[in-house]
Amino acid sequence: MPHQTNEPLRKTLHIAIGFGALLLRFLPWPWVAAVCAVAVFSNWFVLHRLVGVRVSRHERGWDAGTVLYPAMVLLLALVFREETVPIGVGWAALAFGDGFAGLIGKSVGGPRLPWNREKSWSGFAAFLAFGFVGAIFIARWLTPQRSFLSLEVIVGGAVLVAAIVESLRTNIDDNVTVPLSAAAVTWALLHMHTLPIVIEHGAMPWLIANGVLAIVGYLSRSVDVSGASAGFILGAILILFGGWPLYVVLLAFFILGTATTKLGYRVKAARGLAQEKGGRRGFSHAFSNVGMAAILAICASAALPHFAIVWWMAAAAALATAAADTTASEVGQLLGRRTFLPLTFRPVPVGTEGAISLEGTFAGIVAAALVAAIAVRAHVGLFDITWIAILILAAFLGSYLESIAGSWNRRQEKPIPNGVLNFINTMIGAGLVLAFVPRMV
Repeated sequence: MPHQTNEPLRKTLHIAIGFGALLLRFLPWPWVAAVCAVAVFSNWFVLHRLVGVRVSRHERGWDAGTVLYPAMVLLLALVFREETVPIGVGWAALAFGDGFAGLIGKSVGGPRLPWNREKSWSGFAAFLAFGFVGAIFIARWLTPQRSFLSLEVIVGGAVLVAAIVESLRTNIDDNVTVPLSAAAVTWALLHMHTLPIVIEHGAMPWLIANGVLAIVGYLSRSVDVSGASAGFILGAILILFGGWPLYVVLLAFFILGTATTKLGYRVKAARGLAQEKGGRRGFSHAFSNVGMAAILAICASAALPHFAIVWWMAAAAALATAAADTTASEVGQLLGRRTFLPLTFRPVPVGTEGAISLEGTFAGIVAAALVAAIAVRAHVGLFDITWIAILILAAFLGSYLESIAGSWNRRQEKPIPNGVLNFINTMIGAGLVLAFVPRMV
């Protein structure tokens, strides 16, 4: 008899566990992390013995979702620590938003979302309604510090972003994407000092140069129409909110990425490894590589002056990570003599998703170093070795972790789209700066 999941029971437990966020007010973050670690173990080995295997979508009694739920709360506790509001909102969005979206979406049904036919408008609305109510209750309970924006705006923005992320066809478990996106947006909005402001007042020459570059990119067959349009918009955001130095960093990434993509293109094409469309990159490529930097540039323009540099450097780290990943892939496919998996080091054919090579890895580190040096010199005015080293390390770790994810991804029945992996890649590079640098400076 095929395994049947008791979905109402599963979702009821999913929602009920959300009330555990109330404990964030009383428990220090190491205790929260310890409780979550115990929950990971119990959900893996004990839960199905107490409530039956039907709580799982797999006949063995547990599935990835039941383990990832407490694991992601554990991650939030480790990252945000004493800042309990982002943890609580991320947890509430997962428990109440995602939980009720699943219950109501499947029981009510109705019109489907145009961008994902597997999701319904009723589920999307349920996420917004129950996610907001649950998250605002938790956030108020946790008595956050005063902030520039009202708590309703902060929580509403976080829940909206999490609902949109949950509705996308990313092939990543919602237990990962929902709490991470909600917590990150909450944290960013809590740290706003003012509304995003244009900091580059003499922007017109740079905007003109940005338009010319978009046209040149299209004429040189580096990007298609959508890529040129997205590149212009993202470049304009970097200029207006991050200043001309951040745009120079984008130029460095664009030149390196274009050069390494074109390098040995015929050889890579003959091997079936070359970028499609003759090397032209589109909207998804532009946003997956530059979107995170644009978001962080906007955040930097709204942050307190002493913290704005961290946001700015995180944006630069995102671009350095994109440069490292693109260069490593393109050079490795062309010059790599031995490609292997990043965890097991088992040799695999050139072009295997997630595989790396010594040649490609070295080229990626060099690219990251170039972008990092340009970023620090342009923004700080000198070659600050500490900042350069931080950006290089963040870029290397981001691209290496993306290789691990790609190696895992190739074995999945529903693989994660490459653009999503690239965005995650830049997010990790930037996130490492945001998570650890404020505690160092």
